[in-house]
Amino acid sequence: MLFLGLQVLLAFLHTAEGSIKVAESYWTLKPNELVVDEDVVKYGSKVLVPLMCGEMFDGQDVVWRRDSGEELEERGNRILVMVEERRGGTYTCYSREGTYLNHTLVLVQWPYRKIIKDTPEKGFIHCSTKNYSGSFQCSWTWDDKRAGKVALVKAVRAHSGGNISCSLNSSGHGITCYDHEYCPYSEELDNINLTIYFRSNYVVESYSQRFQISDIVKPDMVNIIKKNNTLELQYPNTWNAPFSYFPLTFQVKEIRCRKKSDCDCASRQSSKVNLIQDQHWPLKKGVTVCVRVQDDLCSSAWSEWTQYKYVLEISIFTVFY
Repeated sequence: MLFLGLQVLLAFLHTAEGSIKVAESYWTLKPNELVVDEDVVKYGSKVLVPLMCGEMFDGQDVVWRRDSGEELEERGNRILVMVEERRGGTYTCYSREGTYLNHTLVLVQWPYRKIIKDTPEKGFIHCSTKNYSGSFQCSWTWDDKRAGKVALVKAVRAHSGGNISCSLNSSGHGITCYDHEYCPYSEELDNINLTIYFRSNYVVESYSQRFQISDIVKPDMVNIIKKNNTLELQYPNTWNAPFSYFPLTFQVKEIRCRKKSDCDCASRQSSKVNLIQDQHWPLKKGVTVCVRVQDDLCSSAWSEWTQYKYVLEISIFTVFY
């Protein structure tokens, strides 16, 4: 739908019904999708929205229908339609003979946050990556009371624009994005500006985040291998190489567990927490070793814990998610 020239409709203001105002702010979400950025969500509030079938149809007798086929009284290439509260709709224009010409989906963006949930640990949207490959993932939790879907994802570098593509995961609960111009061997100077538009019926909500890859990196879990009386702490298989250029810091703590249910690295306290880069740790009987890693060059997230317990010549290697 072409929206250029819609301001011409402001000449019709004197014909507006009563005190109903014409929308002053509206923008194109996608082709043929117009979003009204107005406070029209209060009970009983109304606003007039200008629509145009297409510049090539100026001067023609254009017929308009809404949603299921209700014909509007307004005719012509440029009309004003009324949006009440958050009730948008699809407006289709036809020639006088009934030939389809074009259509516009009218949506309303409101300031509330109701389509997805705000979780205590991750907020509305959580983004992370397991390495510096240029790929990252973002996830969210849908609100149980609303049928929501992703309307549009925009991801750009703040200054250069970049070349970032995103796709919706099959679960519908996240996206995977890839920066095609990202180089892990050069300093990251530009932020990624991510905006996700969610839609429920005719309502649109937008959520934005700003970050660099180094801000959201979270390594995968450590691999632990027993060699004689020593534990070898191995870099995650998904971490970037060479390790000398992408060093990790190991956080190691030893805990004693009376029973299996007590052996939780995340909750159990230790008298001493060690930060090392050496990939070897002495093995002790009756002690559970907990290990996690973090990028040594930035204060990003730690990996999940990996634990290793050695009991009477029987080794137990477990991981916790």
